[in-house]
Amino acid sequence: MHNIALVTDSACDISCEFIQKHNIKIIPLRINFSDKSLRDREEITPLELYDMLKTEIPKTSLPSSNDIYSVFQKVKDENFHEVLYIGISSGLSGTYNFIKMLGTEFFGSNFYSFDTKTLSSGEGLLVKKAAQMLESSHTVSEIISELTKIRRRMFAEFVVKDITYLSKGGRIGKVAGTLGSLLKICPIIRVNEDGVYETAGKSMGFSRSLQMMLNQLHDKFGGVKIIVEIVHGLEEGTAKSVLEKIKKFSDVVQSAIVPVTAVLGVHTGPGLVGIIAYEI
Repeated sequence: MHNIALVTDSACDISCEFIQKHNIKIIPLRINFSDKSLRDREEITPLELYDMLKTEIPKTSLPSSNDIYSVFQKVKDENFHEVLYIGISSGLSGTYNFIKMLGTEFFGSNFYSFDTKTLSSGEGLLVKKAAQMLESSHTVSEIISELTKIRRRMFAEFVVKDITYLSKGGRIGKVAGTLGSLLKICPIIRVNEDGVYETAGKSMGFSRSLQMMLNQLHDKFGGVKIIVEIVHGLEEGTAKSVLEKIKKFSDVVQSAIVPVTAVLGVHTGPGLVGIIAYEI
């Protein structure tokens, strides 16, 4: 058995079953309403979040230092000798650098970190790969090397029906968000190699943007073996349909339909469909 603890944050969009099976430690980001602060995945579910969005759009924040130290203490109590933290893009959140700083202080040279430069299932797929490599007794350096290669060839894009949430969260310009909502424009948003959002295309209407995103995936991975996950916000039926279309032009070796976690749902709202894939 390996003696390396695997730690990630709640933006990773991995199932509870996988987390428990591989003993992965999750540090929760925070969702802050006017009257309360809730730990993502622990104190609020995506469905609860979407219901609350009807009356208030909350803010999100980094994990608290207490929550981080609590996870670190569990790792120490379980007698792990080394720690590998795989986190949300440092270009999208201060979470990665904050956890890295506290982890280095707590564990010293036995703490390692990897900036996924992505989020949601993009981050989750990299955590899954790390867990599988740990089970096969790979070293931290070997894992980081492999994750770097996967990230470079990863496709990660999403479409939202209403860009109001991205606009209010500061993820896109306020003016662009207002005009986009008025014109019913649904942009395709990509997480680029620097780990920040950029527009990969846009169209009038959700269905057209979805098809454009599928066309881009086809251009990149048509006819090759891929691992793919479809993330969604209250769009499970659409997500399943998207996956079936992908299976017609790519050799899908592994797939999953994944609801986006609450802390990410704050910035996208209901009506999200994203595709995360990489060639194997």
